[in-house]
Amino acid sequence: MKKVVITIGREFGSGGREIGIKLSEKLNIPFYDKKLILHTAEKTNLEESIIEKHDEQHSFPVFSSSNVFDIYQMPMSDRIYIAQADVIRDIAEKESCIIVGRCADFILDDNPDVFKVFITAPMKDKIERKRPLLEGKSDAEIRAHIAKIDKKRAKYYTYYTDRTWGSAATYNLCIDSSKVGIDGAVELIASAISMGK
Repeated sequence: MKKVVITIGREFGSGGREIGIKLSEKLNIPFYDKKLILHTAEKTNLEESIIEKHDEQHSFPVFSSSNVFDIYQMPMSDRIYIAQADVIRDIAEKESCIIVGRCADFILDDNPDVFKVFITAPMKDKIERKRPLLEGKSDAEIRAHIAKIDKKRAKYYTYYTDRTWGSAATYNLCIDSSKVGIDGAVELIASAISMGK
């Protein structure tokens, strides 16, 4: 198989991470989600806990006139975004891989090996998927939690890319995981990649 870099954007509760892990096993290529935090910590010499705190968080403004030339004067979230973008580019340059979130589809826009996927699902199915994680919470509370995380992801994505998160025009393949299931989504992505060889 030629080198392939798969980026996965995902709504919270859609099963995007699980799809990424299973796809990684099927294609026998590395999966990067939380591992990006470790790589970014190594690159920046910052504690993993600091990276995790600011992971997929945006600041305001991105670059002010006083700090545009000095990365160490930037807000921490911007510094981490820039470092993570460098890590994502380095990984994608070296190997086939699957990268979840973190604007990877935008960061790798000019990479000819990239295949961009977005995973969605109806709210009722996302609530069911997240119910075990949020045990004791009502449907309304779970819904609010999911909506809050998706809103945060959308704001982060738009802030750093000036694009609309989840917009079909941004991706090569959009999948409703509730229609095809987790395994079905894995097969769809693998088939689409195979057709593009």
